Amino acid sequence: MNSRLSSLLFLRSYLLIAAGILIVAVVLDSLLVWLLPSNEQSTAERHAAEFALVELLLTENGTDVDQVANRFNRLLPELERSLSVPVSLYDPADMGDPSAFFATLNNGEISSYLDADAREMLYKMIPATGQVIALGPLPEQPPSVAFIETTVIISYYALVALLLFLWIRPFYRDLSSLRYAASQFGRDDFKTRVTVAENSSIFPVAQSFNKMAERIQYLVTAHRDLTNAVAHELRTPLARFKFAMEMVPKIRDEARLAEHLNAMKADVQELETLIDEMLTYAKLSEDNLQFQLQSIRIMPWLERQLTQYADSAIPVHLQSGHAEPGREVQFNADLLARALHNIVRNCLRYADTAITVSYSIEADTAYLFIRDDGPGIPEEHHDSIFEPFARLDTSRDRQSGGYGLGLAIARRILQRHGGDIHVDKHQTRGAGFVLWWPVNQACK
Repeated sequence: MNSRLSSLLFLRSYLLIAAGILIVAVVLDSLLVWLLPSNEQSTAERHAAEFALVELLLTENGTDVDQVANRFNRLLPELERSLSVPVSLYDPADMGDPSAFFATLNNGEISSYLDADAREMLYKMIPATGQVIALGPLPEQPPSVAFIETTVIISYYALVALLLFLWIRPFYRDLSSLRYAASQFGRDDFKTRVTVAENSSIFPVAQSFNKMAERIQYLVTAHRDLTNAVAHELRTPLARFKFAMEMVPKIRDEARLAEHLNAMKADVQELETLIDEMLTYAKLSEDNLQFQLQSIRIMPWLERQLTQYADSAIPVHLQSGHAEPGREVQFNADLLARALHNIVRNCLRYADTAITVSYSIEADTAYLFIRDDGPGIPEEHHDSIFEPFARLDTSRDRQSGGYGLGLAIARRILQRHGGDIHVDKHQTRGAGFVLWWPVNQACK
């Protein structure tokens, strides 16, 4: 699921950037088409009509050179006012003898040159008189094609850069949040979590970080609580053992000496049992724990497990379950047997007359029900009794047995099967435990 979400977020970000760049390109391309004329003319072509008009007015009454010059002088103010550009008339002798220049003019073409101030000038010869008409300096023209194209290209990259900035800015902000959370977590602030929007590009990373943080916080807290509880649990048998060792050299009576030695052996056995329970609980807490599942008919399996209580002072009754005859359930027989026995032995300590065990298979979930008719469990302890080394006040006496790990181990086993265990809140008398797990689900 996380991998699919990451791929979708990446694809969405990619498509968003690609679509943004495409939209920018289309808009600027349309702007370029609108700004540039469809058929752009050169400066000479744009002023060709003006040259034709001036030439027509000057030669209207003849082609005599003097008459043309006089007529030009008389019409000059009106021409400049009409054309909005300076107009000059030159004799060929006044312009020297630049052969290339006159060769172009002799062909009747309009030639463009720059003056000393880098302003454009246009020249055209009157074929009938050999005189040269000059327009200019011309006013600055609107932006050229190159200028417009350059502007559009610069605008394109600027808009793409802005688009990337708007995309990267929240990305950088979320990364900064993640970096800060990691820094705080490294300073032992295990409550730190990363908060980002669900549409953030790093949302899957933030989710993974938060899950890791929750797991580490749980492990650190559990390790601290377990260490404190272990120290408390080990202190009592060690104190008794130490006291017995100090008393042994002073005892002369063989019977009393044997009694003390047996007590010391019992303390050692108690320590070994406690260590075994602790190792079992720690092993079940490992994420990489692997075990095999078997398909088993649950009724015959329960009958075999409960035979060891046949001679118990408190009878353990097995009731027929609600399931299809011969239907098999997947679970690890050894581990689930340990969970079953831990619950039954706990019930044996408090039951008054009997314990009942039953089962049910509903849809794809298997249930085990274990009930006793003892004093029951206060509702405020329904969850806490499954914590390591948790015991009710009535069970603190070591004669009642147990270290407060039996129910915790049972819960771990059910959780490894993808299920759980809880106290039946609807039972009116005694204590009832409900163990459930998916029938066909692989272990976790």
